[in-house]
Amino acid sequence: MKLGAMGISRLLKISSVLIIMGLLLELVSLLWLHPLSFVLFAFVAASLIGLGVVVYLISVVFVASAPAGRLG
Repeated sequence: MKLGAMGISRLLKISSVLIIMGLLLELVSLLWLHPLSFVLFAFVAASLIGLGVVVYLISVVFVASAPAGRLG
């Protein structure tokens, strides 16, 4: 499936869900007093936020710059 066919709104929804999940996991890891909370914070939550940012940037660059179609 091409990125343009998915639409920018779907990619933005995916990006926002990933970022919100990452932020919620960071909040949980800050409240959890255990050595594994650092692993949750540093690797899992930060990876989700980073993946959300990458999906957002891909949607802005590739979908927004895709031609809308030919007239005629």
